[in-house]
Amino acid sequence: MEVGQLLESLLSIYSPPHGEGELARWLYRYLRERTPDVWIDDVGNVIAVRGSGAPVVWLHAHMDTVPGPLPVKREGDVLWGRGAVDDKGPLAAYLKAFLEAKPAGTLVLALVTAEEDDSVGTEALLRGGPPRPTHIYVGEPTNLHVAYAYRGGAKVYIELDTRGGHASSPIYGNVVEHIYAIYQQVKKVLDHREQYDAFTVTPTVVQCGDVPNKIPTKCVMVLDVRIPPSRSCEDLIKALPREAQVRSCINPVEVSPTNSAARALTRALLKLGIEPKLSRKWGTADFNLLVELTRDIVAFGPGDPKYAHTEDEHISITDVEKAAKVLTLAIGEVKPKTAGG
Repeated sequence: MEVGQLLESLLSIYSPPHGEGELARWLYRYLRERTPDVWIDDVGNVIAVRGSGAPVVWLHAHMDTVPGPLPVKREGDVLWGRGAVDDKGPLAAYLKAFLEAKPAGTLVLALVTAEEDDSVGTEALLRGGPPRPTHIYVGEPTNLHVAYAYRGGAKVYIELDTRGGHASSPIYGNVVEHIYAIYQQVKKVLDHREQYDAFTVTPTVVQCGDVPNKIPTKCVMVLDVRIPPSRSCEDLIKALPREAQVRSCINPVEVSPTNSAARALTRALLKLGIEPKLSRKWGTADFNLLVELTRDIVAFGPGDPKYAHTEDEHISITDVEKAAKVLTLAIGEVKPKTAGG
């Protein structure tokens, strides 16, 4: 199956977080026809293994997308659809590379659940499963750049309850204005700036009221807070006003841009005549968790991140093919360590 057809098949199966079952079964069948060692684990991850011994290279990508289906369409070299960029374009490249590479040791394909939510798939892999990795490639849209750093991320909830009141006489105040004031306070105490090395605070959910002529009795606001490299979840929690509560938080992470996984990828890019470019990602990903297993890790994949999670999500099939070729070569570049290595 050519890459465009493969990706179109993946895009046609809607797979929001915790709703990846149909896609997982499709991927299992696809892999089972081509390699024997494939299974679906207890949390719905699709795992496949080829080869044996060291080194152990993981190809890691996520099956889920943000909620909200989009029509799938193909025009020449471009495919549109939910997940084209994040993360089914990278997943298609990793799937193809897994089947075509010639590993020196063990090659693991880990296609995980719920990266866009609670990362339950990757959390399960941290506890056990396939052979432990010496090197990890994380499938994310990086525009074919070698990404070696991610900011941290947190979900901050502001929940307020009031007695409500008639909209014509808001003598007891208005909870909408109150929650907005707290949001502004959070931005101020975190020194929100649209810069990589600063906290960024983005409201993503606001739920207030039910009828036009009544002051709401409850308001909920969710803030997506990204944490810069020099700060931590602990710093965030200490800075927040009492009305703002952290529900989940992941610290930022940065590895050496010359770690052995990155070097193998760089050599592969050069062999294909592609200029290697390094990048630090503004978002947060399973990369932040997987670094617990090895610091020989990079994120890499096709797709322009600016289209991720948008209603205009699309990707170049040629770039997906390029990513697959680069990964295939990079896997061959990862060699066992010598006695003096």
